[in-house]
Amino acid sequence: MSNAVKICAIVPVYRHENVSRNVVKSLVALGVPVILVDDGNTPEGHEILESVADEFYDVELVTHKCNLGKGAAMRSGMEAAVSAGFTHALQVDADGQHDMESIPFFIKDAKEHPEDLICGYPKYDESVPKAREQGRKITSFWVAIETLSFEIPDAMCGFRVYPLATSWPIMKRLRNKRMGFDIEMIVRLSWAGVKMRFFPVKVHYPKDGVSNFRMFHDNVVISMTHTMLCIGMVFRLPLILCRRLFKKK
Repeated sequence: MSNAVKICAIVPVYRHENVSRNVVKSLVALGVPVILVDDGNTPEGHEILESVADEFYDVELVTHKCNLGKGAAMRSGMEAAVSAGFTHALQVDADGQHDMESIPFFIKDAKEHPEDLICGYPKYDESVPKAREQGRKITSFWVAIETLSFEIPDAMCGFRVYPLATSWPIMKRLRNKRMGFDIEMIVRLSWAGVKMRFFPVKVHYPKDGVSNFRMFHDNVVISMTHTMLCIGMVFRLPLILCRRLFKKK
């Protein structure tokens, strides 16, 4: 079955066009086709991304004329991946925070378990902002309630291999187009009964890195996401409980 697996990488880019080249270079060196999504960067930023797409083989550039958010960028990238005939999509952030050396292992595991969602959970070094680290713990608490399980150690890491057969139908219906995307996506995949496999990924925050996280606005969005998911969990409670009770060992 692994022979039928065809994996590409989706890299949403907003305000990280200058460092995205290194991410693309690493992916191409591993033989992974890349779908770059320009999520409304400046004209100068778009030119940089065009030059990156032209420089490397097997890189497609998808463009949003204005910034729509990470979730919308992933949706466009996943749509392009499905249209191109890929079976799986590796989500990678453009800012270079994730350890790219983890990619071969994640791809290997996706090929061995093609129906599963392969997820990273962050192993931080001393560069991590403490507020960011604490915020993830709060999200993990709410995700445990929304899924009635402790099977998701981290719901915000943007380093995943999605099986498109199950992920794309959910992505098309997803409401969250911005910072709550990663959370909503993984919770809805859990509701759908998709098995998940988690592995550590080293994460480093460069001192001169550009953050797209808006402390007040995005925390409000994430809070609203959890509220919506908690309500959704109540309506799905019988199904979730049945899955928990009759889960195959």
